[in-house]
Amino acid sequence: MQLRDYGLVLAKRWWVVVLTLVAAAVAAYGVSKLIPQTFRSQAVYLALANQADNGLNIVLRNSMNSYRELVMQPDVLDQISQEIGLDISGERWMRDVNIQPRPDEQKIIIEVDAPTLAQSMAMADAVGNRLVAEVNRINATLEGTARINVQRIQQARLTAIQPNTRINVLAGALLGLMLGVLLAYVLEYLDDTLKSSSDVERFVGLTTLGAIPTVEP
Repeated sequence: MQLRDYGLVLAKRWWVVVLTLVAAAVAAYGVSKLIPQTFRSQAVYLALANQADNGLNIVLRNSMNSYRELVMQPDVLDQISQEIGLDISGERWMRDVNIQPRPDEQKIIIEVDAPTLAQSMAMADAVGNRLVAEVNRINATLEGTARINVQRIQQARLTAIQPNTRINVLAGALLGLMLGVLLAYVLEYLDDTLKSSSDVERFVGLTTLGAIPTVEP
């Protein structure tokens, strides 16, 4: 097939492409509406050494993951949930709470997914407060003046709502477009009927010398 033939196939079977595109977009919209909506809130904390010391900064970088483990425990998350009046188990929060230490930026990012925005924001701030309390408890047991301080620089705020219906519909439409084009060429390949003089020429390898016209009754 020449390039012109590919264009003719799409022009002839455009309805296949459009139908597949619309069907995929509608399906994506329906699936998005069936999936329960979740809200993601994010709080940001800064971890700093209280004095300029290279050794203390190395300790800070190595300690940030251990700070995460102090909070990311089912029993601890269950306590936090009860303290703010949420009837959600710690095991469930283990799936919905994410604490990301970023040593290069000296930041700790806390993200929480929940079915309501209020729950998501309340839990993100509560987890952050517990993290600060645990670090302060460790500081109280240390001798000398070397301390690592964790402080909030951004309170919990909404960052995402899932599912994103608009993105899903656009992705479904794009997928439908590609499948529609592919389906159009597959149907053309499977269609072995001769509909024009050019089809006859390609099939027999000879030039058409004449044709009998169709006479309308």
